[in-house]
Amino acid sequence: MLRGKIRNTSIALLLTPLLAAIPFYGFCLQMGQQEEVINVRDFGAIPNDGKDDTAFLRKAAEKARTTPNATLYFPAGEYQLRDQKAVDIQEAAFAGELGANPQEVLYVPNQEYVIGLDFEGADGLTIDANDVKIIFDGWMEPVSFRNTQNVTLNGLTIDYKKRPNSYGEIIKLGEDYVDVEFPEEEEMTDEMLILRVMLYNKEKKSLVGTAVYFDSKKGIAPNVLRFYGAGIRNQAELGRVLITFSGFHYRPAILIYKTKDITLNDVTINAQAGMGIVGHLSKNITMNRLKVVPPAGRYVSSNTDATHFATNRGFIRFDDCEFEGQGDDATNVHNYYAHIVSRPAENVCETFLGEKNFTHSTYQDEPQNGDVLAVIEKSTLKEVGYIRVSDFETNPEERLVKITFDGDLPEDIENYYLANMSATPSLEFANSQVRSHRARSVLVKTRKVLIENSSFENTTGTAIHIGAEGNWLEGVASEDVIIRNNTFTNCGLGGNNDGTIDGASAIAIHVNAPDRTIPGLHKRILIENNKVIGGEHAFTVKGAENVTIRNNEFLEIVKEPIVVGASRKVSAYENKGAADIASKISPVIPIWW
Repeated sequence: MLRGKIRNTSIALLLTPLLAAIPFYGFCLQMGQQEEVINVRDFGAIPNDGKDDTAFLRKAAEKARTTPNATLYFPAGEYQLRDQKAVDIQEAAFAGELGANPQEVLYVPNQEYVIGLDFEGADGLTIDANDVKIIFDGWMEPVSFRNTQNVTLNGLTIDYKKRPNSYGEIIKLGEDYVDVEFPEEEEMTDEMLILRVMLYNKEKKSLVGTAVYFDSKKGIAPNVLRFYGAGIRNQAELGRVLITFSGFHYRPAILIYKTKDITLNDVTINAQAGMGIVGHLSKNITMNRLKVVPPAGRYVSSNTDATHFATNRGFIRFDDCEFEGQGDDATNVHNYYAHIVSRPAENVCETFLGEKNFTHSTYQDEPQNGDVLAVIEKSTLKEVGYIRVSDFETNPEERLVKITFDGDLPEDIENYYLANMSATPSLEFANSQVRSHRARSVLVKTRKVLIENSSFENTTGTAIHIGAEGNWLEGVASEDVIIRNNTFTNCGLGGNNDGTIDGASAIAIHVNAPDRTIPGLHKRILIENNKVIGGEHAFTVKGAENVTIRNNEFLEIVKEPIVVGASRKVSAYENKGAADIASKISPVIPIWW
């Protein structure tokens, strides 16, 4: 009875501390459920001890990928990961046992390969690898994210015990040959597979020109090779560095496949027998302070593209990134032009990517139900119609995709591609540096693009290429592109054979189709406040409409800074070093966000 007479205010005072504690307890419980810290040292991996950490790291990765919302923690230092099968692949490639180009054997669909650390299926995973380097031994895919979501990778550096590229100094010039002395650790022999070479000027910190496919080579002393051929001799000078590549495409250093919401912070890739990062069929990819650069004292990072993204969605973002020494583009963002190979029913067709070209992950490309596919005229790469996917089936063995659709296809399907317009992610490339590499820097084949506050220097190809490339089955034509506040210095060194498009050193808007006379494939492009130093031309505009070029500065351009062809509504004004180009109808400015 006495308890019943306690006043309501007293009850409130008594209950308040208890009620206040409930949210805190719930928060702590929730935090306990959300995160489990998995320390690789607890599995036996000890940094800097020089011992093989493979089994320990793989056990830790297995635990991390199967634990929701986990943190995989690496104590700072260097680790070793070796796989005998990967070593066997590497040694067979170096010895020429996989043919003149190992890519043709290794980089094909349905080919078994080695994964270093496999995070397939991870959900909510954070990998804390700040100040951590893993030395991989053998050609493999070091880090694999397949069917993951909400993943963050912090701080990892990827390098190799035996890198897929080498370098030496030119010590003698003959009439049709050069002699090159390689450092002792390179272990060069007559039998070493070398697919192509490039020359590097140490004083200018720049590649000299186009890649060279030499005639022959032979050893003349320990770690001294003689290379024959006019191409290599013409670029050679005593003291210059000769760079060799012993492979082209293979597995990437990091695969991002069917993954949603992934962030890479402070990741460095020093070497890879293939591309640095490949993203395929994924959504929302962020790279902050990514570095694809050679290790100290070397000149090549990845053997081919630093990064490559195909058939993704949402956004792809680069901020404060650095690229140097890669054997191909810094990034390429696109989807695929697929051949229509059969039509079993009125609303059913089958697509195929071709015998020569396949996906860059080597996994099957596929749409999603509800996706809009453009019908693309092969002769021009023009969009002439659209269908919507209602169902699809993949046949990886035959590399076919069977699509049930709503809409109409032309009767002569052999004259058309299909391209997935629902897989055109926005692209942001900001505050970044690109220097001294082969081919182009940023390839744009998507919609809603911002490239700003970045520098491009000493590239063999055009720095920024807004393209649609039927020869590579890569599209689509771009729309709503802004390129501003960038500096381009000494780009386009390699000419047509090494990625320079229409003689443009800085920016080329281009369509690679049998018929290149069609204007208006690329739409709404703004190029402003950029500085270009060097080149035959600075900007070329082909196959476009609604292009505005303003407030740019051109220095040391050999011919016309701005060249326009097969385009309409192009306006250039208030540029330093270039004549104005007038348009009767003012171009439409890009629609961005």
